[in-house]
Amino acid sequence: MIKRNASLVLLVAIAFSSCLTGAEETKTAQPTRHMTLQEAVQLALKHNHNIRIAGYAVEEKRQAKQVAKSAYFPSIRNDSSFLHLTDSQLIEINAGSLGVAGGNQIPPVSNVLQQGGKNLTTSGTQITQPLTTLLKIKRENDVAQAELKASHEKAQLTGNDVALAVHQVYYRILIAQVHRSATEARVKASEELQSERVEQVKFGSILEQELIDSRAQFLQAKQELLTTDLQLSDLTLKLNDLIGLPLNTALDLDTAVSDVQPPCVRQECVRAATASHPEILAARAEVEKAQAAVRLTKTDMWVPDVEAFARYSYQNNVPFLARNFGTFGIHFGFDVFDSGRKKASLHEHEAQLSEAKENLAKLTDEVELEVETAYNKLERTQQMLKVSEEVVSLRTESSRVMQQRVLQGAALNSQAANATAQQYDAKALLLQSQLDFLQAQDELLNAIGRTPE
Repeated sequence: MIKRNASLVLLVAIAFSSCLTGAEETKTAQPTRHMTLQEAVQLALKHNHNIRIAGYAVEEKRQAKQVAKSAYFPSIRNDSSFLHLTDSQLIEINAGSLGVAGGNQIPPVSNVLQQGGKNLTTSGTQITQPLTTLLKIKRENDVAQAELKASHEKAQLTGNDVALAVHQVYYRILIAQVHRSATEARVKASEELQSERVEQVKFGSILEQELIDSRAQFLQAKQELLTTDLQLSDLTLKLNDLIGLPLNTALDLDTAVSDVQPPCVRQECVRAATASHPEILAARAEVEKAQAAVRLTKTDMWVPDVEAFARYSYQNNVPFLARNFGTFGIHFGFDVFDSGRKKASLHEHEAQLSEAKENLAKLTDEVELEVETAYNKLERTQQMLKVSEEVVSLRTESSRVMQQRVLQGAALNSQAANATAQQYDAKALLLQSQLDFLQAQDELLNAIGRTPE
C-alpha cells in the first residue's frame, strides 16, 4: 500500500511538473511574424534608434532657427527691485537761508530734511527694438537656417543608410535559409553514403578508410548546418534590432523580392548623385553656414549696436524722482578696443569656411567613386546571375538523369542524393547571385542619394 501511494504521488508530481513546463514554454513562445522587405524597411524608418535620433536633431535645429528669428522683433522686459538702506543723507536748511520776507527769516528756524526713505521700491517695463543689429541678426538667422538644412540632409542620409542595411541583412537571411536547405540535402546524401559504405565494408568491396572518409564528410556537413543555424540566429537578431522589433521575434521572411531596374545610366547616375546626394547637400549647407559666420563676424566688427527703447517706471521713496515717469531714448554701443578678439574670430571663421569647402570637394569625389564602384558591381553581378542560371539548369538535368539511373538500378541512392544536394547548392548560388544583383542596385540607389524601397 505504501509503495502504491508513493508511486501515485510520484506520478502526480511528474504530471504537475510537465504542466508547469508546458505552461512556461507556451508563455515564452513567440508567434512567427510574416515580413516582406518593404514592410521591414518601413518599420526601420519608423522605429530605428538612429533615425529617431536624427529626427530629434532636426527638431533641435528647427527650434534654434525660431530662437534666432525671434531676435528680429522688439523685446519687452520688466525689472523690479526692493532695497533697504542702512542710512540716508540728510539736508540741513539754516534759518533765513532762503531769504527774509517782511522782517521774517525763511525758514524761521533751522530744519533737517531727510531725502526719501530707507526702504526703496522701483519697477520699470521697457520695450527695446534693435536697429543696426538687425544686420547681425540676419547673419545669425542665415547660420541657423544652414544648420537646419544640414540636419535635414543628415537625417535623410541616416534613413538611406538604415534602409540599405535592412536590405543587406534581409538578403543575407534569405541566402542563409537556402544554404541551410542545401546543407540538409548534403547531410542526407552523406547519411546515404555512410549506410552504403557500411554494407560495402561488410562484404569487403571497399576499404574501411573510405568508411571513415564518408563519416568525416557527414560530420562536416552537420557542422556546416550548425554554423548556418547560428548565422541565421545572429542575422535575425540584427534584423529585429534594425526594424525596432523585440530581439526574440521569430520572422518568416517573404522570398518574393521585387526586381528594380537600374535608375539611370552611368554618367546620369554620377550627375544625379553630385546634384542631390544628402551628404553633398549637407556639406554645401556647412559651407553656407561658414559663409554666414564670416559675414556675421565682419558685420560685428564695423557696425555699432543701436537700439531704440521706451520705458515706463514706478518708484517709492527714491528722492528727487516722480512716483511714475517715462523714459524714451536710443542706446548706442561700439567696442573701441577688444584686444584683437573680433579680428581673430574673423580669421577663425575664414579657416572654417576653407575647411568646409575642402570637405565638400572631398565628399563630391567620394560620392562619384561610390557611384562608379556600385555601377561596376551591378554589371558584374548581372553577369554572375547569367552564369548561375546556366549552372542551375545543368544541375537540374544532372539530378533528373541520376534519379532515372537509380530507378534502372544503374546508380546508388547516395549518388542521387548527392546530385540533389548539388542541385540545391546551385539554386542557393542562383539565389545569392539574384540577391547580390538586387543589393548592387540598392547600393547604386544609396550612392545616388535615394532611399532603397
